[in-house]
Amino acid sequence: MAEEVEDLEAEKILVAYPEDRIRDRRTSLRMIAAAVKAGVKPDDLKQAVKAYAKESEGYTRSKVCFSDNWFKMRRWEKGPAQIQADREKAREAEAKGRASLAEWIHERHPLCLHITNRQIEDLIASKLVTPEQVRAAGLQA
Repeated sequence: MAEEVEDLEAEKILVAYPEDRIRDRRTSLRMIAAAVKAGVKPDDLKQAVKAYAKESEGYTRSKVCFSDNWFKMRRWEKGPAQIQADREKAREAEAKGRASLAEWIHERHPLCLHITNRQIEDLIASKLVTPEQVRAAGLQA
């Protein structure tokens, strides 16, 4: 049963690979399964495949990497690293945005009026502001 789930997951990942570049399906599936077994998250691997597909769109056949070689050479490894870097960058931007909103509230800046209720709830939950500070800025907590 678990093996069937792994096979299905590997199949979903391989389907994301550009169809005209899938070669030696069996080896490709085996390499995908080995990567997942080694700890690579299936979703990260699928995202790396999609990123490669997008990046290589329009390449001539002489410039593409066929699936069996792509997985054997572990070319997907740069994908999860890039995905992780992008996630970290997004988290940093989100934290910076929250800090700016909190600063507006602390300073009772006129732009406070544009802060949504959801953002206020998030700021209070993350303890960047208190309900009293929100009310002092003329907002409702």
